[in-house]
Amino acid sequence: MKTIELTRKELYDIVWSTPVSKLTQEYALSNDGIKKLCKQFEIPMPDGGYWSKLKFNKPFKREELHLISNEVDKIVLTIREEGNPVNVDQTPLTIRTKEIENDLKAPLVVPDKIEKPDILTIQTKDYWNESKGNVFYDKYKKLHYPIRVGDKHRDRALRFMDILTKLLRYRGHTIAKENHDTCILIDGIYIDFDLREATKRIPATTPHGFSEYIPTGELILKIGKYSGEKEWRDGKVKIEELLARIVAKLEIYAQEKKKQEEASRLWRLQYDSELKRKEEIKKRKDEEITKFNKLVALSEQHNKTILIRQYIEAEKQHAINTNSLTPEKQEWINWATDKADWLDPLINKPDEILDAK
Repeated sequence: MKTIELTRKELYDIVWSTPVSKLTQEYALSNDGIKKLCKQFEIPMPDGGYWSKLKFNKPFKREELHLISNEVDKIVLTIREEGNPVNVDQTPLTIRTKEIENDLKAPLVVPDKIEKPDILTIQTKDYWNESKGNVFYDKYKKLHYPIRVGDKHRDRALRFMDILTKLLRYRGHTIAKENHDTCILIDGIYIDFDLREATKRIPATTPHGFSEYIPTGELILKIGKYSGEKEWRDGKVKIEELLARIVAKLEIYAQEKKKQEEASRLWRLQYDSELKRKEEIKKRKDEEITKFNKLVALSEQHNKTILIRQYIEAEKQHAINTNSLTPEKQEWINWATDKADWLDPLINKPDEILDAK
């Protein structure tokens, strides 16, 4: 869509020279959208009697445009394309619904009789014929619609689902199976759905009787699960007239679900990366502690070796000083020196007895 940039003064001049009803024809904004825009930028608007006074040349007072502290350079307005009813201030669902409604090629009308039935419509009929009303029948393996309605409304339900399927296919989507459920598939997102008939509870008429549930003829289409569940049901407007809105909701639902899955994927990547980082830090820390403990052990071992050598030297000096350095004493000194050499981490002299396993 094309846009135009205006100053506050230019927009002020426009709203005081052109009724809002005409502005909505020129710009892709609703009445409320224009009013909110003027309120946002503190632009006064004429009251209801202004246009009548202007038309009949009666005197009127035009409210002045005052300067504001956060004066803006430009206000962007979207120019309305010819024949396009979409307003940029509308919700994404409304915008998407109007987009589908204004597509002249989109199949949006449910006919009184199905023409060129979709393959799923044919397979659903085959399933009904084969299952003969048995809701637990599971021998039919082909894909079919998840429809739960009474015999009286099967034709209507099938006509609705046939057009819904054709509209989905026209929009580039399909219906497929995920696990054992029939789902609508939009951009890789599987969406659960089913079409059922509403029932009305009739209380029991006897003390020991049971309540009865009778079909009402109202159709209910449900999509999604849990918090994402959404339903459309017959009311003043039949669900056949809601096809564009239903598909618009499905597409937006799929977009939101895809964003959620992408956000979840990115969170998982970040989580795994952070977990890996912490594991690497822990591994390096454990390795460092192991090396440090080994260093402490070797230094203590070395200190013991120094003490042992000092003691051996003291024994030797004592023997020399007391003239008692006998062959037996010398043999002990040699033995003790060997043991010190075995213990010394800088020497690591082999010892036949102490190294034996």
